[in-house]
Amino acid sequence: MKIAIAAWGTTGDVYPLIALADQLIQRKHQVRVCAPSIYEEKILAIGADFSEVGVAFDLAEFHNIMDKIMAMRDPMATLLFIAKEGVLLRGEKWYNDCLAAMEGYDLAICHSVDIPAQEAAIRNGLPWFTVTYCPGFIKTPDTAPYPFPNWGRTFNAFIWKLVRLRLKYSVDPLFNQFIVSIGGKPRAIMTSDEMYSPQLNLIAASPVLCPEANFLPNHKFTGVWQLVQPDYEPPTELVNFLSEGTRPIVITFGSMGGSEGQKTTEILMDAVRMLNQRAIIQSGWGLLGTQEKVPDIYCTEYVPHRWLFPQARCVVHHGGAGTTASVCYAKVPSVVVPHIADQPYWGKLLYNLGVAPKSLHRRKLTAKRLAQRIQQVLSTPSMDEQAKSIGTQMESDDGLSTAVNLIESFPLSKK
Repeated sequence: MKIAIAAWGTTGDVYPLIALADQLIQRKHQVRVCAPSIYEEKILAIGADFSEVGVAFDLAEFHNIMDKIMAMRDPMATLLFIAKEGVLLRGEKWYNDCLAAMEGYDLAICHSVDIPAQEAAIRNGLPWFTVTYCPGFIKTPDTAPYPFPNWGRTFNAFIWKLVRLRLKYSVDPLFNQFIVSIGGKPRAIMTSDEMYSPQLNLIAASPVLCPEANFLPNHKFTGVWQLVQPDYEPPTELVNFLSEGTRPIVITFGSMGGSEGQKTTEILMDAVRMLNQRAIIQSGWGLLGTQEKVPDIYCTEYVPHRWLFPQARCVVHHGGAGTTASVCYAKVPSVVVPHIADQPYWGKLLYNLGVAPKSLHRRKLTAKRLAQRIQQVLSTPSMDEQAKSIGTQMESDDGLSTAVNLIESFPLSKK
């Protein structure tokens, strides 16, 4: 098949899609990945066709957006802001670029919130599948939408109705206004049901981590999609640091940014010093770390999680879906510092599984609070034991093969 993949979002959204593209190419499919230019090198490295879409990534602009989002306390206000600034602000260009890139292809695969790419597939007459990383936002009678507790099907149905009503009159009009502006057909109950493909929505999350739920037939768990870099060679300085002392605390906030990278770095370093621990701090989009040599702290650019995390005593992270899965695969406990979106969901899930203390939201991050949570991990052997158990169970997952099998088995026909 000729498959076009629209890779929208931050690193945690895009890298799994590159991994999927790689697996599809290994199965002899022709794959084009539509993405911003910052991902071009990774996409070309797997042998996919690259089509630049959208505008060039601006880190300063991203930091400004993150500052505003992290100050918001109402999840609905956050969702509205992400819809406006993250999806629709330049949605027309993204749509037009995807429209051209998808022409002549057999199938399109898009993120579940990438409405412009979905509409481009529809305009091209292509079947389109969606990808989501968080099952907690998919309507099911077995669970209530996060963060509501699961108090049975009657309560869950009532809460889902309330949430859908609020979405219907707040977020849905924004998306439908955009869809109409490009000549598309408005969708009903947009952000709770019709943001997902009616044909196939691939849930790229591990069934080991997530509660079982009675999803509609178009939603399929696959397992996690991880971009493997088998030829990675770590810097000698990093290898030496790891060999010179006890296992470190690894700290990474991934693509989570904000303009206070230096201030955040000071908080992280102070927390580690309070506990007299060694640490590795990854820079990420938030530009964490320092150029200065600091005793017992190693600051680095990106290091593949599959290589780095197993070296850790525990991992302090933002709770992104991919990072959460990588920590669990590494069989080490977590300390979760959620910033936005589905990250509080993953933090709560890891707490419920017994492999992390209660989450510490980024707004409330202080050195003392972070140190207390790290200490809780260090002094709770059961977290280590449970992390090993969960990681062992996840070893049987083969998310990419499962996803490709589902894609290949789906009967495709152009409309």
